[in-house]
Amino acid sequence: MISRRWRGAAAALAAGLVLSIPATAQAAGDAAPAAEQPTMLLVHGFNTDPPTSCNTSTWKTALDYYQDAGGRDRGSMRTIGYYAGDSAHCDDVIGDGKATKNRPIQDIAKDFANHIHDTYTAKGKQVDIVAHSMGGLITRVAILGTREGWSGFPSEVDVRNVVTLGTPHQGLKNGCTEQEHDAGKCSTQWNQMTPTKDGGSGFIDKLHESAKGKDDRGLDDPWAKGIDWSLAGSTEDGTVSYHSAIDKGHFAHQKYGFDEDLDGDGSDECSDQEIGHGGLRSIKGAGGFCLRYWHHGAGGGPHTTENGWSPLKVAFKAATHIGDDLPK
Repeated sequence: MISRRWRGAAAALAAGLVLSIPATAQAAGDAAPAAEQPTMLLVHGFNTDPPTSCNTSTWKTALDYYQDAGGRDRGSMRTIGYYAGDSAHCDDVIGDGKATKNRPIQDIAKDFANHIHDTYTAKGKQVDIVAHSMGGLITRVAILGTREGWSGFPSEVDVRNVVTLGTPHQGLKNGCTEQEHDAGKCSTQWNQMTPTKDGGSGFIDKLHESAKGKDDRGLDDPWAKGIDWSLAGSTEDGTVSYHSAIDKGHFAHQKYGFDEDLDGDGSDECSDQEIGHGGLRSIKGAGGFCLRYWHHGAGGGPHTTENGWSPLKVAFKAATHIGDDLPK
């Protein structure tokens, strides 16, 4: 039984490589033509003041960039909302469309899982997911709950790629304690995203739970099989730490870190690079970014470049290329 809030016991790239997608048949490491690709779902994060402007301020740059530089049809990308009022600003709203900041993340994840199943999986269609901040936790739990058979979750979700941008896989920087939550000083979702060591609900621990003889719910465990997972973070993110966003110490197929001080010598190689929490879902460009990246397998890195892709190009490549088009 899962408690209501998982309390107590209870995240070379070269400038010359453009976003365009080959029109030829898919080969290993290449993207399929846009018309053949799964629908890309874009999932927003926590909002202190809903509704969320999915199609304007939140995802507008990404939507425009992926159409102009990536050759995607607008109809092949769907923005996902869940808060009350999101229906006026997002392509699709999951659940009853009345969620508040106090609706537990796992409940929204259940709604998202059922949306994926009913709209896509049951019709034989895959999806790719690009999720920002808490949206990455919603995505992770939607898949986890489905594949672990939680009550109310669907029988299956067919997801090909998941990309998380600034997702607090290991919790937020400035969260709130159980006591503060119970006193009404913060929302349920904010408390859930707070690490247990900082007084959080235990939700984050559940995502990395490990017991003797059991899997630890990592992205390399059976529940996550068949999905290509990519995590991105920035050292300048004031909301979610770099280590939390890339889930340091835990598996992912690809990890991307935006860091001005690539070599760790205390001086910035990209002094004008400023990628904050919101920038991870809104900054575009083919190159010119200080980027550290890894991929699973031999020679996986980390590799560094001062001419790396922007966050939006990273997300596009990770969501549309098997193997993510990284140099190996």
